[in-house]
Order: sequence, then structure tokens, then C-alpha cells
Amino acid sequence: MLFAEETIDPQLVSPGVVGFVATILVTIATVLLLIDMVRRMRRVNMRAEINKKLDAEQAADISAAESK
Repeated sequence: MLFAEETIDPQLVSPGVVGFVATILVTIATVLLLIDMVRRMRRVNMRAEINKKLDAEQAADISAAESK
């Protein structure tokens, strides 16, 4: 046999409760950041659409005033 069987203590190689809690905290933080990012992206897109509509209305008003 080339390799001898090693006896590994599971307590030394498992992350335990601390690792589980850290993983949960990182997951929660990531989800909260993603929710915040989506909300901010929606706001930016809505503002861009509103600005686009306002610019179109302003251009229509200008062209209507010039045609009189």
C-alpha cells in the first residue's frame, strides 16, 4: 500500500458553528446588497425615461412655438 490511512479529526477540518454563522452573514449581506442595487437601478432607469419624455415635450413645445 502506497499511502497509509490517515485518521483525521473532523473537528479540525470542519468550519463548525463559526463558519456556518459567517457564511449565513455573508449570504444575508449579499442578498441585501443585491436588493438595494436593483432598487437603485430601477430609480436610475425611471429618471432617464422621465427626462426623455420631458425633453420630447420641450422639443415639441419649441417646434410648435416656432411654427406659429
